[in-house]
Amino acid sequence: MVQFLGNPGATGGDHIHMVTLDKTGKKSFGICIVRGEVKDSPNTKTTGIFIKGIVPDSPAHLCGRLKVGDRILSLNGKDVRNSTEQAVIDLIKEADFKIDLEIQTFDKSDDQQPKSNGYMQAKNKFNQDQSNNNNTQGMGSQGGMGMNQGMTGPGTNRQNTMQKRNTTFTASMRQKHSNYADEDDEDTRDMTGRIRTEAGYEIDRASAGNCKLNKQEKDRDKEQEDEFGYTMAKINKRYNMMKDLRRVEIQRDASKPLGLALAGHKDRQKMACFVAGIDSNGVLASVDIKPGDEIVEVNGNVLKNRCHLNASAVFKNVDGDKLVMITSRRKPNDEGMCVKPIKKFPTSSDETKFLFDQFPKARTVQVRKEGFLGIMVIYGKHAEVGNGIFISDLREGSNAEVAGVKVGDMLLAVNQDVTLESNYDDATGLLKRAEGVVTMILLTLKSEESIRADKEAEEKKKEEAKKEAEKPQEPATAEIKPNKKILIEMKVEKKPLGVIVCGGKNNHVKTGCVITHIYPEGAVAADNRLKIYDHICDVNGAALHVDGMTTLKVHQFFHATYEKTVNFSVYRADPPELEKFNVDFMKKSGKELGLSLSPNEKGCTIADVIQGQYPEIDNKLQRGDVITKFNGDALEGLTFQVCYALFKGANGKISMEVTRPKPTLRTEAPKA
Repeated sequence: MVQFLGNPGATGGDHIHMVTLDKTGKKSFGICIVRGEVKDSPNTKTTGIFIKGIVPDSPAHLCGRLKVGDRILSLNGKDVRNSTEQAVIDLIKEADFKIDLEIQTFDKSDDQQPKSNGYMQAKNKFNQDQSNNNNTQGMGSQGGMGMNQGMTGPGTNRQNTMQKRNTTFTASMRQKHSNYADEDDEDTRDMTGRIRTEAGYEIDRASAGNCKLNKQEKDRDKEQEDEFGYTMAKINKRYNMMKDLRRVEIQRDASKPLGLALAGHKDRQKMACFVAGIDSNGVLASVDIKPGDEIVEVNGNVLKNRCHLNASAVFKNVDGDKLVMITSRRKPNDEGMCVKPIKKFPTSSDETKFLFDQFPKARTVQVRKEGFLGIMVIYGKHAEVGNGIFISDLREGSNAEVAGVKVGDMLLAVNQDVTLESNYDDATGLLKRAEGVVTMILLTLKSEESIRADKEAEEKKKEEAKKEAEKPQEPATAEIKPNKKILIEMKVEKKPLGVIVCGGKNNHVKTGCVITHIYPEGAVAADNRLKIYDHICDVNGAALHVDGMTTLKVHQFFHATYEKTVNFSVYRADPPELEKFNVDFMKKSGKELGLSLSPNEKGCTIADVIQGQYPEIDNKLQRGDVITKFNGDALEGLTFQVCYALFKGANGKISMEVTRPKPTLRTEAPKA
């Protein structure tokens, strides 16, 4: 629990006001909360939900009416003074894009305190870097009482100024705007918001780059300021209470991760940004930074007394390919970081790898950005790939043109960010933020004329294939194709055909003649073109009108002896035209089923039925039916011996699944 030291009960010491935050176009409202308490006096305290951090450039930051230490009394009209931290977080998540906050601000004098980018600098609120000299009136434990109390004369004023120098954070109403002063004065400028350095870079007013040196300090500081205004003299003065301050510089590679893990302070009442680990494969592996270092600034952005989660956002939004960090190295036994140093980082994965699987012709192009890339993009649609981001124009002579970028290319990724489903704003934002060498994954697409020509060629090829398929085949070698009537000639030389068929007007199958078994020693098996469930439409030109022919007459066509060859008109349905049904009965011990069976790859085909054994079989089964299951056991592909044992040894209740052809009528009986 975080404690905020103040005096909310003092007259005029607190202020209640309403704040409305709208996160339209932003990822979050930008506030970090914690359940804490304010000490009214040594014996009393006020508990509630307090703001412990504000994300830069967020709605909470931009509204200018919130600061660290504010207490949230209600959210969207709901009293949250006694709510848990998680309950308030849930309310914020449920609030869609707008929330109304009732805020209690302690100590109006806080408005006069130095701020850093929307963050109140800590005074004694978080008990950080406190001076041992706390007996001066106005800077005691009651930090909410006026800062100038007790200053009655020049001597007192001078004494108070000297005591202020021993305090990490100072406060005064005097405003000065020069980075250097001719007198040994305290820096009393407003530290709220941001300014630009002489090099044109935007930094926090509270940054070491904006620190004011007096004349003596200026004379001693022979170092040239960098683009962020840093010199070691200014850094040491701004953070004079911190140990072993260092300035770390590195050139960023946009295509390579920093490899930096961050952690917060071990004491939940304090906020800090510590280095938890450095990836040996990252950019920072080669510089003087190690786990346990506290990062106080990066590129002019103050991270001291800020949540490490906010610091992650700052690192992501830093512009430019140069990174300058101000760090403080602590001794190994110093308490601070809330976790143990991270030694093992997860293996980095390339999130763009799948693009080359999806688009084999995609290519990688690297372009050095020198102020601009020299490309224009547009959101559009292409006949080959659909919607996406496309290169619409190139600046003549630009680095992009030299690198091989072409007008019409589809932009698939910028560095490690995939743009496959991005809109125009997302894609342009990625291109604008990219610095240094920008890696793009591009796909060169065919022109509309080329696509049209390919389509016409494909249609022509299909038409030719269709004509080729319609050409009559040689019956002796014709291949039987699904769902098409084919005429084949089979060489028999007086050899039996060796098939079982079903069909006839006194048969359960009345719409066609279908093969249900092929004997391996017959002429049909030797020819190896006909299969079980093929529909035979005619034999030697004689149509098989089974609805007008008896079963015996149909069978005679397949049991006749043919001299040399026989012609069949065959139709192979895909999927096969079949019906399935079950036959259940009680088998008596010692009494045969009365079935003659021929096993094949589909099951056991009934070759003959002996009448009078079981009425259920006599009424339902016929020659040519295929038994596919017997008492739940599948019969497909079983040998004759296995099938015989199953049928022979079964007694009691018998259940058989039977498959029977049900062909479409493809031959009609001639009219009388």
